[in-house]
Amino acid sequence: MHTQLSTIFAPASLIGESSVSVIRISGKDSFEIISSIFTVNRNKLEPVNISSISANTVHHGYIFSGDEIIDEVVCSFFKAPHSFTGEDVVEVSTHGGYYVYRSVSRLLAEKGCEPAEPGEFSKRAFLNGKMDLAQAEAISDLIRAKTELASKAAIKQLSGYLSNYVKELRTELINYCSLVELELDFAEEGLDVIPNDTLLKGIDKITQNIDNLAKSYNTGRIIKDGVNLAIIGKPNVGKSSIFNYLLQTNRAIVSHIPGTTRDYIEELLILGGVVFNLIDTAGIRETDNIVEKEGVRRSYEKINEADIVLEVLDLSDDGNINKDNAVSNGRLIVRNKLDLVKYKPDGLAVSAVTGENMQKLQEELVRRANELVAKNENTELVITNERHKSLLLKSCEYLVNARKLVLSDSGNELISIEIREAMNALEEIIGKTTNVDILNNIFSKFCIGK
Repeated sequence: MHTQLSTIFAPASLIGESSVSVIRISGKDSFEIISSIFTVNRNKLEPVNISSISANTVHHGYIFSGDEIIDEVVCSFFKAPHSFTGEDVVEVSTHGGYYVYRSVSRLLAEKGCEPAEPGEFSKRAFLNGKMDLAQAEAISDLIRAKTELASKAAIKQLSGYLSNYVKELRTELINYCSLVELELDFAEEGLDVIPNDTLLKGIDKITQNIDNLAKSYNTGRIIKDGVNLAIIGKPNVGKSSIFNYLLQTNRAIVSHIPGTTRDYIEELLILGGVVFNLIDTAGIRETDNIVEKEGVRRSYEKINEADIVLEVLDLSDDGNINKDNAVSNGRLIVRNKLDLVKYKPDGLAVSAVTGENMQKLQEELVRRANELVAKNENTELVITNERHKSLLLKSCEYLVNARKLVLSDSGNELISIEIREAMNALEEIIGKTTNVDILNNIFSKFCIGK
């Protein structure tokens, strides 16, 4: 990342053929740089007097390169600290197109403006106190959100729900830590500032609240990343046909030859407002073929990672259906090749060839996915970030240690250390104690221009 003293720029919209492109500039020299190439005079470059421009205003004008006009633009000026980054910011709205963007970017670079790295604007907003780390991460989640649920979860975090709750938990820990350490100051007088049973109740309550929040990640991950749906079954039961039908494209190779699919294929699918990570696995069977055996091993890996396992049975093979029913408990079983039989089978039966009952299968998948999300429907706050879950569990671990020390009467000094470590873990969530390497890793995953 650049230093806070440098002035940076990046496209804030997609580059290419479009009606408008936006270039964002941030840093102490933003106004000076833009004034050297921006003018309201259509005929020649007459640098704008920046001191005359009011904060948070929009101005129509032209970008010049020497005596040559590059484009007709609109410049939005945001003066520090009243901007996204907390610095002086200019957003230049140009006509869309590769040439215009390259020309304006070249001019900015010549004037000393440096290309921004991924997430650098958001990082500066965090470092300048415009938002905490959890809120900054929510920006990236919001940009990547593919469904309404994911968008709402990101907006809630961006609004500060998670940060405020973490701060409340941290405040409670500070109160108990203060009482424990105050008792150390009066150790010689034998003053009991906080009884052990009161301290234990407080630690237990906070631990439970943190643990409940950590458990909400099971739902949050599905909201953010989608439901892992693995389609499994023996070779040639029609797994790839169902996979292709759900995607409405011939993504997987379909053949009557068993073992055609040797490795899993993964694609994104949105049904009923739910994101599914759809996985077509290799047919599961005993085999001496080394390649197919590896495919079967990978299939089992995907089964273990799946939130929903869709097991496909072949209606044209009655013997296998009866045999497989005994080992399919807990899975969603679908009987395929309905078009090849003349009787009415039990359970969910479909034809991936004709599409018969495939709508029912889709509805059942959405219903089961919604059930997974609804497990925490009575929880007001759901975390969607694995980093947050890890830190919450770490905080719980320190509090469990503190509880053991209280029960063993090990001394307030040791108890205080464990409570402080629990506080530090919570503080990392909102970026109060996060180190530089972690910050750089987080923001490097953002898109450029945000």
